[in-house]
Amino acid sequence: MVTLKADNKRRVAIPDIKPGQVFAFEDNGDGSYTLIKVKAERKEPFPPGSLRKYFDRKRDAEMSAIAKAMPLPPLPEDY
Repeated sequence: MVTLKADNKRRVAIPDIKPGQVFAFEDNGDGSYTLIKVKAERKEPFPPGSLRKYFDRKRDAEMSAIAKAMPLPPLPEDY
Protein backbone atom coordinates (compact mmCIF):
# COMPACT_ATOMS: atom_id res chain seq x y z
CA MET A 1 0.00 0.00 0.00
CA VAL A 2 1.27 3.47 -0.91
CA THR A 3 0.61 6.49 1.31
CA LEU A 4 -0.10 9.77 -0.48
CA LYS A 5 -0.33 13.29 0.92
CA ALA A 6 -2.56 16.06 -0.50
CA ASP A 7 -1.03 19.47 -1.19
CA ASN A 8 -2.54 22.80 -0.10
CA LYS A 9 -4.92 22.71 -3.11
CA ARG A 10 -6.25 19.23 -2.12
CA ARG A 11 -4.45 17.51 -5.01
CA VAL A 12 -2.90 14.06 -4.80
CA ALA A 13 -0.36 12.75 -7.31
CA ILE A 14 -1.11 9.12 -8.10
CA PRO A 15 1.82 7.16 -9.52
CA ASP A 16 1.45 5.22 -12.77
CA ILE A 17 -1.37 7.29 -14.28
CA LYS A 18 -1.11 9.20 -17.51
CA PRO A 19 -2.24 12.79 -18.09
CA GLY A 20 -5.82 12.95 -19.30
CA GLN A 21 -7.00 9.72 -17.70
CA VAL A 22 -10.50 10.00 -16.22
CA PHE A 23 -11.60 8.51 -12.91
CA ALA A 24 -14.95 8.18 -11.17
CA PHE A 25 -14.78 9.26 -7.52
CA GLU A 26 -16.87 7.54 -4.85
CA ASP A 27 -17.09 8.42 -1.16
CA ASN A 28 -17.64 5.17 0.75
CA GLY A 29 -18.98 6.99 3.80
CA ASP A 30 -16.58 5.34 6.22
CA GLY A 31 -13.73 7.77 5.52
CA SER A 32 -12.41 5.86 2.54
CA TYR A 33 -12.68 6.71 -1.13
CA THR A 34 -12.71 4.70 -4.31
CA LEU A 35 -11.35 5.82 -7.68
CA ILE A 36 -12.50 3.87 -10.69
CA LYS A 37 -10.81 4.38 -14.04
CA VAL A 38 -13.36 5.13 -16.75
CA LYS A 39 -12.88 5.32 -20.47
CA ALA A 40 -13.35 8.90 -21.61
CA GLU A 41 -15.33 8.74 -24.80
CA ARG A 42 -15.21 11.82 -27.00
CA LYS A 43 -17.46 12.27 -29.95
CA GLU A 44 -16.36 14.25 -32.95
CA PRO A 45 -18.00 17.68 -32.64
CA PHE A 46 -18.90 17.70 -36.33
CA PRO A 47 -18.82 14.26 -37.96
CA PRO A 48 -18.15 14.26 -41.71
CA GLY A 49 -21.26 15.35 -43.62
CA SER A 50 -23.15 16.70 -40.61
CA LEU A 51 -22.85 20.36 -41.67
CA ARG A 52 -23.83 19.75 -45.27
CA LYS A 53 -27.47 20.59 -44.52
CA TYR A 54 -26.45 24.18 -43.73
CA PHE A 55 -24.89 24.82 -47.13
CA ASP A 56 -26.96 25.34 -50.22
CA ARG A 57 -25.47 26.70 -53.46
CA LYS A 58 -28.62 28.62 -54.39
CA ARG A 59 -28.97 30.28 -50.99
CA ASP A 60 -25.24 31.01 -50.85
CA ALA A 61 -25.42 32.70 -54.27
CA GLU A 62 -28.37 34.83 -53.09
CA MET A 63 -26.52 35.85 -49.90
CA SER A 64 -23.40 36.75 -51.91
CA ALA A 65 -25.48 38.93 -54.25
CA ILE A 66 -27.08 40.72 -51.30
CA ALA A 67 -23.69 41.26 -49.63
CA LYS A 68 -22.17 42.67 -52.83
CA ALA A 69 -25.09 45.10 -53.26
CA MET A 70 -24.74 46.53 -49.73
CA PRO A 71 -22.44 49.55 -49.48
CA LEU A 72 -19.73 49.41 -46.82
CA PRO A 73 -19.84 52.11 -44.13
CA PRO A 74 -16.89 54.53 -44.15
CA LEU A 75 -14.05 53.77 -41.77
CA PRO A 76 -13.57 56.10 -38.79
CA GLU A 77 -10.80 58.66 -39.17
CA ASP A 78 -8.82 57.30 -36.21
CA TYR A 79 -8.67 53.80 -37.73
